[in-house]
Amino acid sequence: MRNPVKKLFLILLFVCFALSACSSFNEEETKKIGPLPEVSCVAVLPAAVPVAYRETLSATGKKNMTEGATFLDSVMADELRGRTGEFKLLTENQLDAILGDPWGGRLQQVRDIGQATGCGAVLETSLSKYRERVGSTMSAETPAAAAFSMELIGVESGIVLWTTSFDESQKALFDDIFSFDKAQKRGFKWLSVQELSRDGLKSRLEDFPYFQKVVDE
Repeated sequence: MRNPVKKLFLILLFVCFALSACSSFNEEETKKIGPLPEVSCVAVLPAAVPVAYRETLSATGKKNMTEGATFLDSVMADELRGRTGEFKLLTENQLDAILGDPWGGRLQQVRDIGQATGCGAVLETSLSKYRERVGSTMSAETPAAAAFSMELIGVESGIVLWTTSFDESQKALFDDIFSFDKAQKRGFKWLSVQELSRDGLKSRLEDFPYFQKVVDE
């Protein structure tokens, strides 16, 4: 008789394969340049698509990236809800009103934002990839993919205090068996680009120093 343990193992492998259990390719790098200064609040800028990259996109690509940036802003608002004293989220119109001189240079722009908001640090988010899944949650011809970077800049110094990035495109579990825990957490399914980017932003905010400080308190 066939070994029942071996038989069970083979069945489990088949189930995972049949469900197209998803893992991911994920490049990330988080850096903190300490010690971090004490700040009254952090000004959170709306997610943006780098101009140089945006110019290479088709009309459809620009539309998708704009939708992606808007979605990231909504996730950020959800995650920081109830913390208006520590974080001030700016809209595009508010940011445009503050940055009257677009040629003032990055440091001057950061200081202008700090002066207008009363915050000691500015958080920028740049979106560079936002591709929707082609297929269903159980079978995807093209997996969802998302990539963005975040930088926390000190208003007084102009120094980047903290930076992180997220770059992920899902794979089948058998292509990366070491991501089993993540696939299990996600329900062994192919995520939509919104689910993927939400997961990425939430995971990065868990390491955000001032956000963590608020949570710990």
